[in-house]
Amino acid sequence: MGFRRYDGASWYDMDIFFLICCFFVVYPYAVYPVVVRLLAFFVRKRWSTGSITPAVSVIISAYNEESIIVEKVRNTLECDYPPECLEVIVVSDGSTDGTVDAMVQIHDPQVVLKAYENRAGKTACLNRMVPAARGEILLFTDANSMFPRDLLKKTARNFHDESIGLVTGWTQYRSPDGREEATGAYSRLEKITKRWESLISSCVGADGAVFAMRKSLYSPMGPDEINDFVLPLRVIAQGKRVVLDPEVYCMEKSAGNEGKEFRRQARITNRTIRALAAHIHLLNPLRFGSFSFLLLSHKLLRFLAPFWVMGALLSSLVLASQSWYYKILLIGEISVLTLTIRALFHRTENRLIQMARTFLITLAAQSLGWWRFLRGRTDTMWTPQR
Repeated sequence: MGFRRYDGASWYDMDIFFLICCFFVVYPYAVYPVVVRLLAFFVRKRWSTGSITPAVSVIISAYNEESIIVEKVRNTLECDYPPECLEVIVVSDGSTDGTVDAMVQIHDPQVVLKAYENRAGKTACLNRMVPAARGEILLFTDANSMFPRDLLKKTARNFHDESIGLVTGWTQYRSPDGREEATGAYSRLEKITKRWESLISSCVGADGAVFAMRKSLYSPMGPDEINDFVLPLRVIAQGKRVVLDPEVYCMEKSAGNEGKEFRRQARITNRTIRALAAHIHLLNPLRFGSFSFLLLSHKLLRFLAPFWVMGALLSSLVLASQSWYYKILLIGEISVLTLTIRALFHRTENRLIQMARTFLITLAAQSLGWWRFLRGRTDTMWTPQR
């Protein structure tokens, strides 16, 4: 079946190259979750929890959030947590709408508004205001992420264990009519995978819509760094654990627009690749043990997906000229790709097609993110995709 020679080079086995590319396309989504599940079963590195109420500063990043910011602040204040231990900080990064005007109408001693006139990006704003936060625990969230009433207590209980430096939750995505979106399936996979990673050593990254850390572990970041990935890496580098509590979650309405999701994924890819390059030392298993394997599998190999897919397509194209098996396989690949592209322009209730469409958008966005990275372009500003 195989194609054993290529341009006269007997050492070049195109069959093996094709199989390797195919394996790494599916590895982060299908193989790796099984591997970490098995590892977690044998390791079971749990942590203790306790009924504690440390001082918490909830930090809400906002840019042109006039339509939702008041609801978000009220939602946070309604959480079941001692008022004297709760501070709500709204950070407006140069908003040009009525975000600041809406906030000044809220008269509550628990609420603090930090309004910066000149836009500098979310990370730069966090660097400026975190030192003034009163909380022992910093909880980062977005303006459109709504909390259950018990979220703060369930988050805080994990910091009873001194080994825990950062706690992340997860996001439950819903369409405007209340149905779970295909992005919700991806969110569930992330939740399950991070839960198992947490039982091995530390989970990889945090959910930017809801994660909390000890203020003492915070250090200023570069303006182009992605806080929900870089901060967890820095916590781990300081010898503390990063864990996911599956009972900590927020609720968001999905963007409902593939174009917006594409731009968001491209920006995330660019910034994550830069973060990986800056923290390459964390891939050294001699220093960071099992976490190096988790970081390699969960992030690096996943973000290399465009290269794996391109390698599989090109090698199958070459092999198709030598084998009927690969001719059929190539026809199948082209058919699936064509159907998925068509699905981008026609809404469907088929969950499998929805997931394939989501994967295609992510793949295209990752390709753009890599292109920007290789060209030296940085993504500093963020714009809410809604």
